[in-house]
Amino acid sequence: MKRFRLYLLAALLIAAFPFIIPNDYFLHLGQDIAILAIGAIGLNILLGFSGQLSLGQTGFFALGAYGSAVLATRLGWPLPLSFAAGLAVASLAGLALGLVALRTRTHYLAMVTLAFGYIVAIVAQRAVGLTGGAMGLLGVPQLNFGNVREGAQIFFWTVAAALLLVQLVSDYIAQSNVGRNLHAIKESESFALTVGINAPVWRAGTFVFGAFTAGLAGCFFAHQSGYVGSDAFGFDRSVSLLIAVVIGGLGRSSGALLGAIIVVLLNQLTAGLYEVAFYIFGSILLAVMLFFPAGAAGALDALVRLVRRQAAGAGADPAPAQAVPALTLAPGAVAPGEPLLVLEGVTKSYAGVVAVNDVSFTVRAGTVHALIGPNGAGKSTLINVVSGLYAANSGSMRFAGTDIAGLPANRRARLGITRTFQNLQLIGTQTVAENVMLGLPPTRGVVGGFFDWLAGGANESAQRERALSLLRFLGIEQFADAMPGDLSYGHRKLCELARALAQSPRLMLLDEPIAGLNEGEVKEIVSVIGRLRQAGVTVLLVEHNMPFVMSVSDTITVLDYGRKIGEGRPEEVRGNPEVVAAYLGKDDE
Repeated sequence: MKRFRLYLLAALLIAAFPFIIPNDYFLHLGQDIAILAIGAIGLNILLGFSGQLSLGQTGFFALGAYGSAVLATRLGWPLPLSFAAGLAVASLAGLALGLVALRTRTHYLAMVTLAFGYIVAIVAQRAVGLTGGAMGLLGVPQLNFGNVREGAQIFFWTVAAALLLVQLVSDYIAQSNVGRNLHAIKESESFALTVGINAPVWRAGTFVFGAFTAGLAGCFFAHQSGYVGSDAFGFDRSVSLLIAVVIGGLGRSSGALLGAIIVVLLNQLTAGLYEVAFYIFGSILLAVMLFFPAGAAGALDALVRLVRRQAAGAGADPAPAQAVPALTLAPGAVAPGEPLLVLEGVTKSYAGVVAVNDVSFTVRAGTVHALIGPNGAGKSTLINVVSGLYAANSGSMRFAGTDIAGLPANRRARLGITRTFQNLQLIGTQTVAENVMLGLPPTRGVVGGFFDWLAGGANESAQRERALSLLRFLGIEQFADAMPGDLSYGHRKLCELARALAQSPRLMLLDEPIAGLNEGEVKEIVSVIGRLRQAGVTVLLVEHNMPFVMSVSDTITVLDYGRKIGEGRPEEVRGNPEVVAAYLGKDDE
């Protein structure tokens, strides 16, 4: 309830503001801040959380503004209906552009969205009969609910209330699994898919949210002064939104609001310096990116952490060590020793180069099954095919009796196929505990999670406790609140294992789990794999270290140039002449 009380206090401050400062100038200033902040919050979620750069937010802003203004002015629609229509137009455009965004990335996406913004601006100028062109629409109904005298006050209350709701959603995204999912997609879409995140849906949904907030800001802009002109929707508005996000703190929930406050106040201070205003903004933006990359919100967060550390003191006693818990996972439907994963004739090629050639083998439940072979034998490719990151050209794959050949990676992850990566896939902007929580299956939908979060976050707390128990199982609970980059390589390997365990795996794919580890860390991984087997987890691993493979494996499959050349128990494989020849080379005599 503490969180609910915080937003209630913010609502009371909004209600009291016109009486505390009864001045129309400051009311209009507050309106401008709220309008800019609403649009900037959507861009912050789009860019700061999901990593999608849109330079066409002004296009959605214009669609919202014209959608509502034209219907209210030309057709006499009541404002609630015209508002809804303007939001619908902007959101549908966001959905269409979001579908385009699924096929484009980085600067290509920026160019596409920039072109979209220019197209909307040109149409607004040329469609004179509809938009009024450069002369604009006059007599747009103002949002005052019929009270002209108190119109500025009523408009402020309305737009500030909308800002509070949008900020509420932004805070929920930042502090929940929604934000963790978006950060995962931003840093590695392949990784996101392997933890069960439907990345294309999330990316498109984020684009729609960004378009919705920009359209909402546009609707308020249209009904603020009673006039809408096409010159208000130039590229400079998209730049203002981007500057607000960067100055405030990219990827931080409060960053967009702080940035909007700074930008609007700077606009007021530089109003008489129009010719050099862009130079001033550019210099400030450059200084922030060089010296304060986390923005104003990041600087405030750092200050708060410093104060808390000083208040807590350095002499606190360390937490007592806790016993290592037993690993509890959802029971599998396949009995130990029975076929869990069955591959038949699987082939994968790239531009004519066959990486996996007609490979068949069976992984039995409750066992450790190793894939070995020289470099370039196709081991990692086969792991990627099994996890769903690559699609096989031919062959069949069945997991627990289910045909998975046509399933995407996120669907396979939800069936219980989890993996670690040869190159560690940890989200650097999330703590160790949050990285582990990425693997936990959602227990509530987005809406249910929102109300749970607003009421105090009991579900979020339960998920954190589960993540801590997994870290405790692997002996690294003390690093729960550290960032992955601050850990040793061996501890980061264990963190990735904990994240994979959070997915309640039935089959865990380990791609070179001891690469880069020292002897002590290797022994730790050997112990972990033994405990996984005891917990009923089936393991399919790829590794080059033969002593390690021989010590942990029940069955070994050997690949060479994409073909299976041997399979059996470790002692059988060790004595297989073809396997020995593949590793040591054939005698020419």
